[in-house]
Amino acid sequence: MSKYLKQSAFTLIELLLVMVILGILAVTSFAFINSGFNIYSQGVERQEAVAQARFMLTRLAKELRHAMPNSLRLSCENNCGLSQCLEFTPFQSATHYTGYLPNTAPFIVTAVDFELNDLTQPSLGDWASIYPLDPAEVYDVSNNKRLQLTNFVSSSNSELDQWQFDQAFAQESPAKRIYLLATPVSFCVEGTQLYRYQDYGFNSSQLDAVELQATTGVKRDLLALHIENNLANNAFFRIGDIALTRNAVLNIHAIMAFNDNEAMMFNHEVHIPNVP
Repeated sequence: MSKYLKQSAFTLIELLLVMVILGILAVTSFAFINSGFNIYSQGVERQEAVAQARFMLTRLAKELRHAMPNSLRLSCENNCGLSQCLEFTPFQSATHYTGYLPNTAPFIVTAVDFELNDLTQPSLGDWASIYPLDPAEVYDVSNNKRLQLTNFVSSSNSELDQWQFDQAFAQESPAKRIYLLATPVSFCVEGTQLYRYQDYGFNSSQLDAVELQATTGVKRDLLALHIENNLANNAFFRIGDIALTRNAVLNIHAIMAFNDNEAMMFNHEVHIPNVP
């Protein structure tokens, strides 16, 4: 008498049902994971844009605190096209001179010693400025508001130093203040990026981004990405009307774009002492 083993198995319909269910679960799981990844990546890009904006605005504000009064100027204010540049001249230190400025040679200015305040002392070839009232008087040397130091004597037994120049300053400062200048700095918005330029020297006419890039020895640093300003009708930098009775006001209007269809606007004002 033969014996038959009873075997159990899935039918073809059951296998197809299982495959369909597994497929639905896989698609649902992938969609859920992909949605979570998209939310995470968008959040990261959003945080990066905010962090860049904060860094950019903080950097600009800190550097502009050391801007020589009346040295701010813009390469363009409206209809800027592809780039807009803000230029200013930082000062290394400042002090007060005594007496009146000399009108005849030798042109020696006696000023309070920088060492009293632990400030950087001048070196031969440095630039000094007294009472510039507009950017042209800072950048155009023919106005005699910015002169180059030809000799410097630091007194060891006095609180006064002697600064010597090859010609006379054009005008007295009511506050008798003399500034020791650094070289000019430019911040340029170029497309969606912000760059910082230095080591290009003084120019009576402001250089734009293309001219700065072509200048020999210039240092160019990238500061920010994701800038989406349409410079033709939405300038990144704006300077308020300059007056000696109040601080100069630089308005930074930054539009930061991210995630292909999101943007945030940042408005920041920097106040710069405007009385030289």
